[in-house]
Amino acid sequence: MGSDSSLNSSAARATAWRLFAGSLLNEGAVGFFFTLWPLYIASLGASPPEIGLVIGISGILRLLFLLPSSWLVDRASLRLLVAGMRGLAALGFLLCAAVREWWQLFPGLLAVNAGVIAFPALSTLIAGLGREGEERTRYFTLIYTVAPSIATIATPAAAGWLAERWGLRSTLIAAGLTTAAAALVFATVRIPPHATVTRGGGSYRELLAERPILLVAGLMVTTIGGMMLGWVLAPNYLQEVHGISLERIGWLGSIAALGSTLLSLGVSRIRWLGDPFHTLLIATAAVAGGFTLLLLGSDFRIFLVAYLLRGGFLVAWSAFYAVFGVVTREHLRSRVFALAEILGGLGTTVAPFVAGPLYKIDARLPLALGLGLSVLLVMATRIVHNIIVQRQSTAVPVR
Repeated sequence: MGSDSSLNSSAARATAWRLFAGSLLNEGAVGFFFTLWPLYIASLGASPPEIGLVIGISGILRLLFLLPSSWLVDRASLRLLVAGMRGLAALGFLLCAAVREWWQLFPGLLAVNAGVIAFPALSTLIAGLGREGEERTRYFTLIYTVAPSIATIATPAAAGWLAERWGLRSTLIAAGLTTAAAALVFATVRIPPHATVTRGGGSYRELLAERPILLVAGLMVTTIGGMMLGWVLAPNYLQEVHGISLERIGWLGSIAALGSTLLSLGVSRIRWLGDPFHTLLIATAAVAGGFTLLLLGSDFRIFLVAYLLRGGFLVAWSAFYAVFGVVTREHLRSRVFALAEILGGLGTTVAPFVAGPLYKIDARLPLALGLGLSVLLVMATRIVHNIIVQRQSTAVPVR
């Protein structure tokens, strides 16, 4: 038995590291794409409300593709689903790079957002690698926080360098090629025989009937939406209000990734942060501090610190997957990870529609509202955590 357990653990670690490599490339592509994406849309002739429209519609497409994703996760090969959908996203980035007007972006965005079907499948696979809540949290932290943080230390700065020398279009080409490389890595993943991947059980109605899941779902959509509201047009704010160059804005994106990496290291080394709710508290508070510095600062060094604190955004988002992995029963996991993607997509969909008109009134308004919401969310996270702890103390913990 001990030998079997050791072999299973070794196989799980080998798979986790292969998924880590795929995530490293995949999230590196996001670093090329996301940091200067609003500026690329603007370069195609879009106004701030039109930028918000493009980003918001992209979020709607994401939601539409995520709705049937759990059905696919229950029936298709997880490995092929992840690899195939990321390959489709790579094609979408390249299509976006080829357009000449902002309204021509939508076919490419259709492919990019279809690619998100990969993530519920990836989350289901990661959850199956670990048998205990702490083990799952460690794998989710490795693949969904550490890998993206390391990748996006380099790629946003590289995106700024590319944009200054070959134009913003080159950042989309880089994102497409890097995503294609990630798809190839995911295609080579071997799923260990012991992996507890449970499929075909439960429904969204059953999922949302459980109060802990419902509370975490509400907290996730408001957290992602509130943070996105403040950050979505921050690059435009820095360029238009403070005259920051594209290359320097790219460096700021890398600084944000450094902040995510430092906080991720804290999650793995500081026992108190091993509880994903505690990680949420610290990450959300860090984002609130970043908003404050962007609003009050005028020196690039202040913006560096603001973006270091912005790293809490990625850490908070990934922490929700660990929370769901702990509070959800095994047969509902394929549904809950699809739900998590939908919630994140909903938050990122609504925020740009609100941020665009607010930015047109005053460029500081999205940041100010993001700050106010982040402060409220710190308090809400504490309340939800206390409710779930009290509930689990009077019942058998969900694992």
